[in-house]
Amino acid sequence: MNITADYHSHTTYSHGKGSIADNARVAHEKGLDFLAITDHAVRHPFIGVSRKKYDAMRQDMQDVQKNYSDLRLLLGVEANILGVDGDLDVTEEDVKRLDILIAGYHLTSLPYKVGDFFKITCSAIARYAFKPTKKQIERQTKMYVNAVKNNKIDIITHPGFRLDIDYRELGKVCADYGTYVELSSRHRTPDCKGLEQLLTTDCKFVLNSDAHKPENVGECAYALELAQKYSIPADRIANADGKTLVLRSKQ
Repeated sequence: MNITADYHSHTTYSHGKGSIADNARVAHEKGLDFLAITDHAVRHPFIGVSRKKYDAMRQDMQDVQKNYSDLRLLLGVEANILGVDGDLDVTEEDVKRLDILIAGYHLTSLPYKVGDFFKITCSAIARYAFKPTKKQIERQTKMYVNAVKNNKIDIITHPGFRLDIDYRELGKVCADYGTYVELSSRHRTPDCKGLEQLLTTDCKFVLNSDAHKPENVGECAYALELAQKYSIPADRIANADGKTLVLRSKQ
């Protein structure tokens, strides 16, 4: 299986270690066809990208794109899923300015509602000391499900990172709405049990690096190992062997 696209990478616009040019250079050297620049969205404290920077990022990316005829760069953000209602820290107008929308849960993101801090953030912290309850898992799963239903998300990133969820329910809603599920090499999620649940549904996958350093762009070893271990059919992996994503956010 040959990975020909990486739809999750970070730059110095958030807390990556390299520029858009640095990431693009590595993607070109590794023979990728597509690379998405997906820095963190605004409600990620200290590192989230202000909407005011989108135009500067676009210009930066267009300048870099001129150097690569065989690599297509996409401008996106990694939005934060912020609570049980599935709210994101991007607007419909933001999405129109972007090429791709990916979204995931981050422990340090700032929910819009105080109640979501106690319902989600506190649960994410508590899991390191206590086994999550059935109610917590249902609530955390509902957050992902509502995010997919209520927003045109192209890819759910590192599903279950710092949270316990029902992967089967996530897979079902992603299959129904046309959102891909990321196999994350950086965060090593989902785990084997989670992938087994996802594979009982019709969801499709993307193998991403979540690179925070230029040299990690296109590095998907964990995701590839997981895909091979479970013999995921090639037609369910959207960024292998020259296939391209069907972007829900652009429909």
